[in-house]
Amino acid sequence: MKSTNDKNLIIVYDYESQSFFYPDDVKEQLSGVFDVRPIWQIFKEDGVTTAATAERIREDLETVAEADTPQAYFSEYYLKENSGEEIRYQVGFICPIPGDAVSITFSRMETEDTSENYQAHVSKYDELTGLLRREAFTEAVMKVVKENREDVAAGEYALVYFDIIRFKAINDMFGLMAGDALLKHMAEVIVNAGKEGDVACRLEADRFALFTKHSGEELEQLVEKLIDDITRYDLTFKITCNVGIYVTNERALSVDSMIDRAVLALSSIKGSYTSKYNIFTESLRNEMLSEQEISGIMATALEERQFVLHYQPQFNHSTGKLIGVEALVRWNHPEKGMISPGVFIPIFEKNGFITRLDLYVFEQVCVFIRKCMDKGLPLVPVSSNFSRYDIFQPDFVENLETIRKRHEVPIELVRIEITESAVFGDSEHANEVVKQLHQCGYIVEMDDFGSGYSSLNVLKDIELDLIKLDMMFLVEKSDSNRGGMILSSVVRMAKWLGLPVIAEGVETLEQADFLKSIGCEYIQGYFYSRPLPENQYVEMLTESALGEKTQQVKMIDNMNAYDFWDPKSQETLIYSHYVGGASVFEYCNGKVDILRVNQKYLEEFDWRINEKSLIEGDPMRFFDEENKAKYLNMLQEAIESGNEAECETWRTYEATDGTPERLCIRTTVRVVGEYGGDHFLFYSMIRNITEEKKRLEELLEIEKQFKKLNNQ
Repeated sequence: MKSTNDKNLIIVYDYESQSFFYPDDVKEQLSGVFDVRPIWQIFKEDGVTTAATAERIREDLETVAEADTPQAYFSEYYLKENSGEEIRYQVGFICPIPGDAVSITFSRMETEDTSENYQAHVSKYDELTGLLRREAFTEAVMKVVKENREDVAAGEYALVYFDIIRFKAINDMFGLMAGDALLKHMAEVIVNAGKEGDVACRLEADRFALFTKHSGEELEQLVEKLIDDITRYDLTFKITCNVGIYVTNERALSVDSMIDRAVLALSSIKGSYTSKYNIFTESLRNEMLSEQEISGIMATALEERQFVLHYQPQFNHSTGKLIGVEALVRWNHPEKGMISPGVFIPIFEKNGFITRLDLYVFEQVCVFIRKCMDKGLPLVPVSSNFSRYDIFQPDFVENLETIRKRHEVPIELVRIEITESAVFGDSEHANEVVKQLHQCGYIVEMDDFGSGYSSLNVLKDIELDLIKLDMMFLVEKSDSNRGGMILSSVVRMAKWLGLPVIAEGVETLEQADFLKSIGCEYIQGYFYSRPLPENQYVEMLTESALGEKTQQVKMIDNMNAYDFWDPKSQETLIYSHYVGGASVFEYCNGKVDILRVNQKYLEEFDWRINEKSLIEGDPMRFFDEENKAKYLNMLQEAIESGNEAECETWRTYEATDGTPERLCIRTTVRVVGEYGGDHFLFYSMIRNITEEKKRLEELLEIEKQFKKLNNQ
């Protein structure tokens, strides 16, 4: 783009006093009243640009002003001039001395032409994050290496590679703007963590790199802090970032080679629930094959049956019974030994070999089941994984049926497991495939389910039979217990949708007990068993107690369970916006667990309590014994009658000044779902009648005094 004026407009922002200096030429050219207000406020309130653009300008300015290193960041925005015309401007935020004044430059642009300066800038810097692009990053790193060869060779520097896990799901669920905001947050975290002379880069999409002068324990502390800061991003989705690290030990290694080694370190931790970063070692490289090597020998490996199956059992934590098993593929390479699927699966997906492998695994599962049946061994269903690439094959279901029937395997003994990412790509097609599988009689499971409330929309569209929870929710360092909250809500809502839940990646008794406490008894993970080779799994089959049926959920009054939980359904819109204070809760043997509340519910308490504390804690803690008994009697009446029940109870909350305050709440409840004979789903309406009660008491007191006077 080309500037139409020889002179740039410049606004100066003094960071120390947080004040702006608006020159006369700015006031003459741009619309708006340039007074003492911040620039973004002027732009928003006076209509110089949109509210969204004004907010972006604020964020960009604050990012540059608060940085610990020199900054120069450029973006483009449409701004209104005094003529009333909206013109595209290139806006630059320049701060050569951290903590000093920021110069905000405005260059009027023409869209039909481009300037060399602008092209040079956009070719060097990523427009969204302001970080260097890969080519410019390479040049900058090589300059650092050249100037510090001895330190580089001595391992004083490291290349840190960042990858946001399931970033596409964030874009799909929350929109591109939310995804862009996360990327900007990530860039800001990386830049702020670096030292002077460090080089940061957005390599592509959601992948970033930092070349930094850190080593040893200091480097690991830096990476742990970076991961923690990135994953704390405020989004109703568990942000997960994996990191691969290459510590320099050569003077003349190319930047591309450094990145490759960091990526190799990262690939070794994919699928782990505890490890978030790994450091490259020569032994790691020797253990793994390059993409070229893998592509060259994969067909031979399949023919020679180098791919072997391991079986990871699934248990009911309450009973200890074996209820199922997942088949997992491993590559037993004749020279490299056992190769993790985290290494070869991404390559197979990339080159299209994955479908051949998945069908091979399914056939081996059928062979195994047939062998066990012929020996009279007890069996539980075996789940086979299928890639999103598989379900888009036109003959996918036909191929499965051909294999299964060839080995005469009962359909109830094989289950089809698809990943959540397969659904995000094309839910309509995925649903058609699932329908075909159901017509044949297959049980279809969703793997890696763990995206929070929004994922329930997927369950509305895809008729799944079982979901497997991603235990990444419980692998967090935050004290907020947010992950546990989400897990609890998802488990309960899935249960009321009639969907059994298996939590995978369970590694400790604490995790298993927590899952049991929120209603998820089916678990899979190292706590019970690692993936076992066939012979060891057969031994387990002969020794374990097997099998059980899941309890059926009954929704009352022909209520559609999916619509009940779908945030976009008519039922939910009415629940959220048109009714009074309302909640949905589960009741079992005297225990109440809040699942959902609307905003008006919280307003009835004048915001003395929030949804988080309701879902996390015991709602009965606000009652004394008398009022608790009264409330529970109401619930029992509703269960026995099948009709609405109502009561008035006093509860104690904290006032705004922290002192205890009693509130009188009128509650009306109705049972809307039931399972197991002792679990009930309730819908409730509430109204705060405290002031009414106080006025009534005052009137009664006046009446009492009046009668007393008359009697005299």
